[in-house]
Formats: sequence, structure tokens, C-alpha cells
Amino acid sequence: MAHIRNAAWCALALALTATACASSAAQTAPSGSSPSPIASGPKPFLTVPSIQECRKALHIPCYTPDVVRKAYGIDKLNHRGLTGKGRVIAIYDEFVPPSLERDLEKFSEAMNLPKPKLTIRKIDSGGSAAPFDATNESMAAGAMETTLDVQMAHMMAPDAKIVVGQLALPKAPPNRPDRPFLTHIPSEEAKESGEGMAELFAGAFAEMVKQDSPDVISVSYSAQEYQAAGNTHEPVVAFEKASKVFADLVGEGVTLVSGAGDWGAAPTIGEDDKRVRSTSWPASDPAFLSLGGSRLHLDAHGKRTGPDTVWNDSTTQGGATGGGPSQTFRRPAYQESVRDVVGDRRGTSDVSMDGSASGGTLIYQSFLPAGAGWLPLGGTSEATPLFAAVVALAGEKAGKRLGDIHDELYKLAQDPKGGIVDITEGNNGPDGFEATKGYDLASGLGTVDAARFVPALAAAAA
Repeated sequence: MAHIRNAAWCALALALTATACASSAAQTAPSGSSPSPIASGPKPFLTVPSIQECRKALHIPCYTPDVVRKAYGIDKLNHRGLTGKGRVIAIYDEFVPPSLERDLEKFSEAMNLPKPKLTIRKIDSGGSAAPFDATNESMAAGAMETTLDVQMAHMMAPDAKIVVGQLALPKAPPNRPDRPFLTHIPSEEAKESGEGMAELFAGAFAEMVKQDSPDVISVSYSAQEYQAAGNTHEPVVAFEKASKVFADLVGEGVTLVSGAGDWGAAPTIGEDDKRVRSTSWPASDPAFLSLGGSRLHLDAHGKRTGPDTVWNDSTTQGGATGGGPSQTFRRPAYQESVRDVVGDRRGTSDVSMDGSASGGTLIYQSFLPAGAGWLPLGGTSEATPLFAAVVALAGEKAGKRLGDIHDELYKLAQDPKGGIVDITEGNNGPDGFEATKGYDLASGLGTVDAARFVPALAAAAA
């Protein structure tokens, strides 16, 4: 299927070529005449690097998981006994490296976290999964995605059970280093792909709910609405149909979370690389919490050196958070308070968390040909599991699954004690939107101080 993997290309470029997506040495997607980034990439850090070591090697800071936890106040929640115990975080992914469980355990040991509770469950797609091949750029990027997802969720809610729903793709994706993940797709192919994704996602998520009764499902894969509509600005009928299934799942008590995309408000999906304003689906679906990417500014101890800003590394070809008005879905009731910004459309994002590749969070992997070690990654694929884990912590505090939290989220944004922290600086790329005071289409409502937000959300959802 021709779909887009949030953070995948930024993650692959960073992890396999050691050029951060936002650094001055950043590269575009590799061309057919260039060496494969998998074959040419240097070895990862063998031990957890300091911010100074990252700056020296990559020309960017990179943050250890413990300082990110501290930045969001997760350490305070853990000290109060909130660790995700009894909660289930389900993560939808396509490619699971054989080392996923072992790498998560290594990550956990290094960060002094409890032993992870990880289950990998195959989702039937009508055939046996293709063997994993780390030299295939698409598979490697997908595996990095999965590794990032589970380690971020465990980092934030270390006692929660994590279930990875793996789609068993019968064939390996084509190894196409000459074609970036996000590019113009012929109209009929794009529309067919969107229809296939809608059917696949609706069935896969329903199966995950049936098998594991998760508190929250985190989804880091997406399609552009514009492309799924056959390269038009018309509504996507297949997405409208799937929306009914998602609404039913939320009605059963499940919270759905998806990334707003990594290519800005106007990705280059038009002919001749023309920028077209488009939102990512399923984040645009009203049943989903749409997660934008922000940038943390931290010192080596996890203390903020400045307020969070909108993630935008597009000037160095490193991506930017998505966000904007949906062409398929009308404004839901929970966005009535921000109607002056979103108009009559569903606006994304709802809220933002760390996603900047120019200040990436470190993960551990051992499947890349370049060798085992630590790598900094970014993208809304980081923001999504971070927030999913925050929801799990709030569910633990409330003693129940929370389901749809949109109403509570938008109300808490009006409460100075609600734990929503406004983001007022930055924009989401060329032809994008500016962050302003209050809700905007670059950062949503802002970001969260989990130490205040989790108890406030649990109380509001009681």
C-alpha cells in the first residue's frame, strides 16, 4: 500500500546516516545513485550519550529518556504511585524486528525502569508475514518505528502492559531508496490505497479491542486525505465509513490516539513536488486524539531552558509537525470553543508532545546492520505513544478506561490548573500555520504538564 509512515523517514535518515533530520548535515531521501544509508551508516552510540556527545557527533542535542520523563513531570507521578499498573497500551505497527523484546529490556535496564510487559500479537491479513530484512529501507524504517513506539510508551508508563498489534504483510515492501515515503502518487493508486487503509485499520483496531481490551490504541501510521481523495480536496468516503467503526470503539471505552504527520501542513504531494495543504488520517477522524509534534528545550538535567515550541525542522529537510483543517470531517462538538480557528472543519492537532528530530529522544536497537546501540529519533511517532501513556496513567488514577477525552481536554485547556501548557512560538512549515495564544493549527491546545494534567483528567472523567 502507498501509505505514509509518521517519523519513518526522519528516523531512518537519523538512525542510518547519523545526520539528524534538522541538522546542517541533513540529507534528503537517498537517491538511486547514492549508497544505501543502511550500508553506509556509521555505528550507533555504544553507551547512552550525553547531550554534549550528541552535539559533537550529530550537531544537535539528544535527550535521554529520564530527562524527557522529568520534563513532563512523569517522575512526580511515579513517586505518587502512578506507573500505569493494570492498564493496557495497544500499539499498531507493521514491522516488528526479532529483537524488539530484547531491545526493550535493554532500554529498560539502562533507564532503571521495571521489567516490561510486552505482548506481540499478529493481526491476520490473509497470509504469512514476510521475513524481516533489516537491509530493506522500508522494513528497517518500520522496525525503528515499532522500537520507538514501545520504548516511549514504557518510558512514560513503565508498569503498563504493552500489546503490539502486528499486521502480517505477506510480501516485503519494495526497497525503493530513490522514492521518499511521502511523494506524489497517481490519483487512482492513491485513492485505492486510501480505501484499502480505511478497511484495514477499521478491522485491525476492532480486533485489537476484542482481543486485549486496551485502555488506549496508539497509531503512528497515516495517509494524506488529499491523496486518498484521488488528489482532490473532496471528502474521502472510505474514511467517513471507517469513522463509524472508530466511534463504536471509543464508545466501548477505548481512547484512540494518532500522529498528525511529519511533513508539515503542506507536504509535497502535488505534481512536480507542489506543496498541498492536507491533513493526516486517521488523526483527522473526530474519534481520534490528534497528536502534533513540539520541541523541548532542555539542559542536561531535564530542566527547560525555554518554553516548548512547534516542531519545524523543514528548513533543513527534517520535517515538521502536521496540522490543519480536515477536508473530510466537519467540526465536532468538542471543538465548538475553537470554531473561530477551525471554521466548520475538524481541526488538527488537538495537543502536542515532543517530536523534534533536532532534539531527539534516545532509543536502543540491535537489528540494524550498522550495529547495536543508542540512536536519537523524533517525529509525531514519538509524540503519539508519549500521550497514549499519559492517558494510561490517567486511567490508572481514575480506576477505569477513559474512552473519548476530547471534551475533558478542551475544557481543561480553559482551566489554569488543568495541566495544559500553551505553545505560542513557531509554525508547521511552508504554507503552514503560526502558533498563537490559545488553540492554533500548529500546536493544537499546546502541550501537557503531566503532573497536573493526569489528576485533572482523571477527576474530569470521573
